[in-house]
Amino acid sequence: MNANALPAVPLDAELQQAITEHQAGRYAEAEELYLAILQAQPYHAIANHNMGLLAGQVGQYEAGLPYLHKALSVNPDEGQFWLSYADGLLKAGEREQALEIVTSAIARGLDNEQSQGLRSRIETAIAGTPTAQETQHVIALYQAGHHAELEAASHALTQRYPDSDFAWSVLGTALQLQGKDAFEALQKTTQLAPNDAEAHGNLGTAWQERGMYDQAIDSYARALELNPDFVEAHGNLAAALQAQGKLEQAEQAYRQALALRPDYAKGHFNLGNTLQAMQRSAEAIACYQSALALLPGDADIYLNLGNAQQDLQQWQAAIVSYRAVLQLAPQTTAAHANLAAALHGAQDYAGAVTSYRRAIALHPDDAKLHNNLGRALQSLEQPEEAIAAYEQAIALDSDFTQALSNLGLLQCKQKNYTAAIEYCARVLRLQPDDAQACGQLAIAYGAAEDHDNALKYFKLAIDLAPGNAANHRQLADYYSTIKRYPLAVEAYRRTLELDSDDSETHNHMGVALQELEQYDAATAAYECALELEPKNISALCNLGSTQQAQKQLEHAKQTYLAALAIDPAFERAHFALGNCYVLMNEQLLALECYHKTLEINPDYRDAYVNISATFSNIGRIEEAIETCRKGLAVCPLWETLFSNYLFLLSHSTEIDPQALFAEHQRFSDTFETHIAKGRGEHSNSRDPLRTLKVGFVSGDLHNHPVPHFLIPILENIADDAQLSLYAYHNNPCNDDITERLREVIPHWRQVEHLSDPDLGQLIRDDGIDILIDLSGHTGKNRLLMFAAKPAPVQASWIGYPLTTGLQSIDYYLGDQHFTPPDELGDQFSEKLLLLPACVPFLPSKLAPSVQPAPVLTNGHITFGSFNRTNKINRQVIARWARVLRAVPDSKMIVAAMPKSEAPPQLAAWFAEEGIAPERLTFEGRTGMAQFMAIHHRIDICLDAFPYCGSTTTLHALWMGVPTLTTAGPTMPSRAGNMIMRQVELDDFIATDEDDLVRKSVAMAANPMLLGAYRFSMRHRLERSVLGKPKLITEGLENGLRIIWQRWCEGLPPISFEAPVAVPNPPIGL
Repeated sequence: MNANALPAVPLDAELQQAITEHQAGRYAEAEELYLAILQAQPYHAIANHNMGLLAGQVGQYEAGLPYLHKALSVNPDEGQFWLSYADGLLKAGEREQALEIVTSAIARGLDNEQSQGLRSRIETAIAGTPTAQETQHVIALYQAGHHAELEAASHALTQRYPDSDFAWSVLGTALQLQGKDAFEALQKTTQLAPNDAEAHGNLGTAWQERGMYDQAIDSYARALELNPDFVEAHGNLAAALQAQGKLEQAEQAYRQALALRPDYAKGHFNLGNTLQAMQRSAEAIACYQSALALLPGDADIYLNLGNAQQDLQQWQAAIVSYRAVLQLAPQTTAAHANLAAALHGAQDYAGAVTSYRRAIALHPDDAKLHNNLGRALQSLEQPEEAIAAYEQAIALDSDFTQALSNLGLLQCKQKNYTAAIEYCARVLRLQPDDAQACGQLAIAYGAAEDHDNALKYFKLAIDLAPGNAANHRQLADYYSTIKRYPLAVEAYRRTLELDSDDSETHNHMGVALQELEQYDAATAAYECALELEPKNISALCNLGSTQQAQKQLEHAKQTYLAALAIDPAFERAHFALGNCYVLMNEQLLALECYHKTLEINPDYRDAYVNISATFSNIGRIEEAIETCRKGLAVCPLWETLFSNYLFLLSHSTEIDPQALFAEHQRFSDTFETHIAKGRGEHSNSRDPLRTLKVGFVSGDLHNHPVPHFLIPILENIADDAQLSLYAYHNNPCNDDITERLREVIPHWRQVEHLSDPDLGQLIRDDGIDILIDLSGHTGKNRLLMFAAKPAPVQASWIGYPLTTGLQSIDYYLGDQHFTPPDELGDQFSEKLLLLPACVPFLPSKLAPSVQPAPVLTNGHITFGSFNRTNKINRQVIARWARVLRAVPDSKMIVAAMPKSEAPPQLAAWFAEEGIAPERLTFEGRTGMAQFMAIHHRIDICLDAFPYCGSTTTLHALWMGVPTLTTAGPTMPSRAGNMIMRQVELDDFIATDEDDLVRKSVAMAANPMLLGAYRFSMRHRLERSVLGKPKLITEGLENGLRIIWQRWCEGLPPISFEAPVAVPNPPIGL
């Protein structure tokens, strides 16, 4: 009788069908039928018996034992049930109990060959199995963690019991725990216990450790066939599938494991890893959080959670996770490195640097860490330290293209173009077919202004990847950068042929078309960009800029407002809208926009400039100054804003001369001290009589007041072979005045694109002996270049009526009236070189003839002003109002206003002083001819303070109109005094405000005298030093020669008056 035979008894139809399916090997169908019978008849002996046999046939011996036991209990007289149960116990490893059952069966009379054979097999199995004492011994060693002793004991068991699957299984476990090769032991276990699911699971792990994933998967599959609820087998199967890249199958296996055991922490963790690999980071985060709920102290889970959060740019959450790792495992390099990356993403660059350095301390030879440290230092605006980090990365891995590329691009930004080109070229040598490497090398050449090579490599990038729209876009952007706008437009169009759906390409093309003043085409390009991306606020702002350029200010305003409707926090749109309001003469609305810009982004530097300029334009000087102070608190090393601040201070009535000078010295302390450390020696020949090279540096060599003063002198110097003139124009703006200057300055340099060091080197290469600043602290100055002292002797002149504050500038060019040394010498860091007059006057060719004083025909005095609005402060209005009250029937024309109506602020101030609006006329800015003609309606000009008129005062004199002025304690407050004294009109210089009012009343009472003065003014100007540029030129030439000779002799600068052969005689009127 076969121990596994089915009984030969009469059966009903349902049972017969189940047995038929069973015998045919259709186990699933048989199982379903048996279970249906047992559902109806739980104590059906044959169905229980056959169900137990079926379980054993599929290797689930333990699962089959309850069925076999029940069958025997229901019908103990059926001998087959005894043998089947004993055999099942044997196969399930319950050898002692199996022996008891078969012995009982024999005692009951079932003594036959079959039963005796089964007992023999059981006894043999028991003899080949370790004793209970031996088993308990190895279990105790395992529990105590004595792995080496466990290995020795289990090895001895395999020698004593070579067919014991238990012995081999324990040996495999001991070897695995020590990191030793357990493969043979585990293979032997499965051979001895082919139906042991755990043994197959362990063997699968061994295969997996060897990287033999197919075999591992087979082993796990066998384990699960034997035990479908084997959680660890599901998890390990998933891991093997994941290793093969079969992520969807791995996910399914992990989910099966978790369905069986929801508290399977490793399963949650590994499922998270699988989902992360599938770029399903949000789901991965949920898995990691489930794992942490079960294992709250696991550093690996926190680490991977942080990685998933970082992938979703959940920077702060990632930072928390990585810090949790470091609380648990402070020496985890990856946690320090990844924390640094998250801090970088959160824009905590200082924190990122600290974390990268901690990672590097743990792993100093990791080139990637040094590279990433460089990126963080670069973001922290520490370029030198970043360069050092990149160089270390490259020292560790000379072929590390990412570090080479980063270093090359940073060297570009640092204007170290030779180094930039070298590193980018190395990248290209390593990756000769890499279009991106070509593009980066092109960028380096472009930054070095090597346009030919830049274009060569941009085009090579296109040749390597002609279908890549980004390469064409790079070329187009570069053409725009170098202002080759027609070629840029052509390249943008080729880009769009490859990718017509890129909104930004349309946007950039619009910018190029706008530069070509092709406004309709630019508008069309922006509209295409917006059609593709309606919320492209950059394109909206550019469209507004195009409308603004066409004076379509209302349309531009609405466009900027549309951008803000999409993104109320877009600071550029607020800023642009502010600029639009300025052009619309809506200064207060402009201020609101600029302030909103800063509310959104306190570091938006240009907003501070425009706020201060707008306050200045409406006469609110103190608020303009305070805005500069706020901007400098944000950006203390912003030299442009500092210069604006000093210029505005010169307009303030709230600062005394000593404090004003101290602020200029603070500019030097802030910027010059550091720059001065890099000064080199000058190699200029110390020949005191040789031809001198004189350079002029300015951003105003176009239609601006500076050239109108400069040209008459330069035209006379042109005949002097002892002076060779150079111009360094720091402005791309060139016009007819620029061309006139080019005619008298033989050596012309456009330098707006040069850095301060590069400009300084150009000046040294040109061999300039005396370098003259014509800007001071006004726009587009290059004072920081002067701080490096590229020329042996340096001076400042014309552009700014105050000291530069720089120790590197030796002289300031003035005159006895404008800069009297006894009164103003202590307000200059420079020594004073006094010319016959600070500047000459060049009358406008558009000036009409002088007409009689209007008081003679209209019967009342008309006062006037042509000063810019930022000179007209509250105190100026108060002074003018005193004059108007003192001369009750007088009127006043305030010209050169932003538009032909009273600026709200000025109108309010006049109203506060009780001046009726009908006594005031406001004239907007006009062309020169109309500007000059307005003087026909004015009898006397009233000067501003503390920043007096100068060019406007001279134009007024030319038109016969004198200016009532006072001499203040600073150079800007003495311009009127200087001019009136030069033309011998001392009667128009008041000692103070009271005296100015008295003089106003006296002049108003003597209209005939005003009439007489009016027709003498041009003669006075022509006979004064102001009208004799040759005399001023003589003084300039002699003065320059003297300061050069002093340098040749090693003597320090001193203040002195430049000698002339024949001083100017009195005017004599």
